[in-house]
Amino acid sequence: VIAEVGRALGPIGVLVNNQNLVFVPYQEIAPAMRHAIIAIEDRRFYTNSGVDIRGIARAFFNDVFGGGGTQGGSTITQQFVKNATNQQNNRTVFEKLREAALAYHLTRKWTKEKILTQYLNTIYFGRGAYGIQAAARIYFGADHPLCGTKGHPACASLLTPVESALLAGMVANPSGYDPQTRWRYAMARRNTVLQKMVEQHYLS
Repeated sequence: VIAEVGRALGPIGVLVNNQNLVFVPYQEIAPAMRHAIIAIEDRRFYTNSGVDIRGIARAFFNDVFGGGGTQGGSTITQQFVKNATNQQNNRTVFEKLREAALAYHLTRKWTKEKILTQYLNTIYFGRGAYGIQAAARIYFGADHPLCGTKGHPACASLLTPVESALLAGMVANPSGYDPQTRWRYAMARRNTVLQKMVEQHYLS
């Protein structure tokens, strides 16, 4: 997805993406959606270096002593790198370190806004929705008629705080928090995101 990073970072890794996605720019993603994903996934997104040292340490401990794969504790930048390099199912401590190295360098090549935009445009929200524009259209298109069509605003730009919280909550487990099949779990997760948005002063 990003040739410039591949050229710059060569031996660390090359980011790739074969999905046929509808990309929307930063300005066309509702502020509420940007706030919701940061609140639940990486509250220190704007101040960290792209790496969660505690998460890496925990991953190393689990890999060495726990006998299982490593997961959790990743920053948004690390998650983007993991998705873009197709390493979702390869969670060894080596891959975690490689992912962290690429995330660290990516933070120095790109602005936080660009990283967040790329992340929101490529993550999976379930029901075949890759990227925030597709997710907004699939889950809330009926509430925003004609969004995303010629002459009308992008669906992603119209997301309300409640809608944004639901979508942000789904990222960790799209099928487990699917509002159409697991309503009770989806609502509980949505409310957790909303509470975190309040705690982090994104909502009153």
